[in-house]
Amino acid sequence: MTKRKPQRRRKSSKKNYKISTINKFLALLLFSLLITLATYFILLKNHNEKIDDLEKSKKENTEYSKESNLDKILAEYEKNLKTTVVDKYEEYNKDLEKEYIHQKDFEKVEEVLKEKNTKIQSVEKKVFPNIDKFITKEKIEEYIPLPPLEKNEKTEIIKNEKTIIKSPIIKSNRQKLAIVIDDVTLQSQINHIKKIGYVVNISLMPPTNGHKYSAVIAQNLPFALVHFPLQATVSNFEEDYTLKVGDSYEKIEKRVAQIRKWYPKLNYTNNHTGSVFTADKTSMEYLIKALKKYNFTFIDSRTTSKSVVKEVTKEFGMPYIARNIFLDNKKDFNYIQNQLKKAIRIAKKTGSSIAIGHPYPITMKVLRKSKHLLKDVDLVYVNELPIN
Repeated sequence: MTKRKPQRRRKSSKKNYKISTINKFLALLLFSLLITLATYFILLKNHNEKIDDLEKSKKENTEYSKESNLDKILAEYEKNLKTTVVDKYEEYNKDLEKEYIHQKDFEKVEEVLKEKNTKIQSVEKKVFPNIDKFITKEKIEEYIPLPPLEKNEKTEIIKNEKTIIKSPIIKSNRQKLAIVIDDVTLQSQINHIKKIGYVVNISLMPPTNGHKYSAVIAQNLPFALVHFPLQATVSNFEEDYTLKVGDSYEKIEKRVAQIRKWYPKLNYTNNHTGSVFTADKTSMEYLIKALKKYNFTFIDSRTTSKSVVKEVTKEFGMPYIARNIFLDNKKDFNYIQNQLKKAIRIAKKTGSSIAIGHPYPITMKVLRKSKHLLKDVDLVYVNELPIN
């Protein structure tokens, strides 16, 4: 009997050992299963979040891509323009005077521009069927007739007159930022600007045969500027009726009078290009005198470091207002947003600033997605900037 008892104990011990091993294996298996399930759900959650982000991004892109025929034409034009054309909008820096476009590409680009303008005009006629009645009242090719100038006006510049333009001084503790979108000619561009969701200044190109209807689309805007074409160093993409150094006062005044006729409610203008014109004192004296006569305030886009606008506006008792930042010399999201941040910093430091951009899709996107950066400044029209 004493011999059998140890044998039974050994069998029981072996049995317990087997059960313990099985339990450990099952526990390990269960633990592995739990880890696998947890990993699965984490990955599933991340995957769903990515899908949601993609769907959201797709929705935003779909909404923004619901372009009119005019936008599609412009997009197709940019797509077909294979040559690298650096922006014709001249920046205030050391590279300002260099040639932007290779000579060999001019003919090709001009052909594309001509085709683009033909397509745009055909679409615009459908959008504005009665527009020709408006345009033919004052032919674009002709300057409107004006009364003859007095003798003293032909030979001298009148200086230090009391300005007829009263720019408001806004009393506020918050700094002010005016964002200006230049080169606007189409209603579709205005529609995209309105989608930005806050105050943005629209600067309209005067009518030409290439864009006849820019005066019409200004009629329903609460505020806008006239984007005045002036002579630049590069003239291959020059707007029709661009004012040039050497133009007489009579010619300049007639051009200003014509623009006043087209835009009876607008009182602010900034220069389109103009690196040559704004550096010439006599030309700027003629222009500021004419602008003052027809109740326009001039904003210097500062397309050259040699600008004499500040000196001339002071002579005529007109406030000096100038651009601080160009937003989109590079069509890159981060670059444009950083330029916007610079404009905000300038506004916080000096009380106000002006940032100029263009109606590029990428610029519109950056402005729409940068509202959070603007919480500490007031977005205003340029006539609301504090002027000393």
